[in-house]
Amino acid sequence: MFDPVSGPTQLIFAFEAVVIGGMGSLWGTLLGGVALGVAQTLGAQIHPQFSVMAGHLLFLVVLIARYGGGRIVLRVAR
Repeated sequence: MFDPVSGPTQLIFAFEAVVIGGMGSLWGTLLGGVALGVAQTLGAQIHPQFSVMAGHLLFLVVLIARYGGGRIVLRVAR
């Protein structure tokens, strides 16, 4: 549903779809949007308020996996 104040929320979803699919890739953005929609739908099946959070979690997982935002280095003592 759209209303005059839903612009920033829709912009965040669009940004997440572009980043998930890859910057500069039209087909990647399409697949990113589909992946974001599937994540939100599955999240809504668990709990209606979890749908938006599921999309954001997918976005964070992609950021960590693709861009190494959360690399953890384990050092073993010898």
